[in-house]
Amino acid sequence: MPTVRYSISMDAIDDADVIRWLDKQGTTSEAIRRAVRAYINSPTQLETKMDRLIEMVQKMKVVEVPEVEEAQTEEGEPAKARAGLDAMKKKFRDG
Repeated sequence: MPTVRYSISMDAIDDADVIRWLDKQGTTSEAIRRAVRAYINSPTQLETKMDRLIEMVQKMKVVEVPEVEEAQTEEGEPAKARAGLDAMKKKFRDG
């Protein structure tokens, strides 16, 4: 199998934690391959949140609510106000 080589540079201060971790590994190349594969195969936060959201939606139950009886209009209600309220009600019912 052909070999591909990569060379990386690290800052002794900024990357000290990575350098310490690599120094503790038996085979540096194998440790890097495992770490990169773990990163590639791990879901992102967005994917995890989307999975949870989809699960929640799938568990939701549809509940039918009986229609509310028509409210009684008050005496002397202006026709323009009543027409506006009726239009809003229709908009909400029709979605």
